[in-house]
Amino acid sequence: MKETMQIAGLPLHPLLVHAVVVLIPLTVVAVLLTQFWPVARRRLGIVTPLAALAVLVLVPITVAAGRSLAGL
Repeated sequence: MKETMQIAGLPLHPLLVHAVVVLIPLTVVAVLLTQFWPVARRRLGIVTPLAALAVLVLVPITVAAGRSLAGL
């Protein structure tokens, strides 16, 4: 029997999907704001690239967790 990726006894995939579903649109809005509004660029600073990096890392982990969950 294949083990699923878990955290605190819960499957990891649904938790990660929620994070990805929230972070992707927020990151897109932040990128657009920083592109077209100089004040937002100064205020958001490092937050936008960090959010993009988080999404870049979370998406493959979420896919792997989904495949692990589907393998049950």
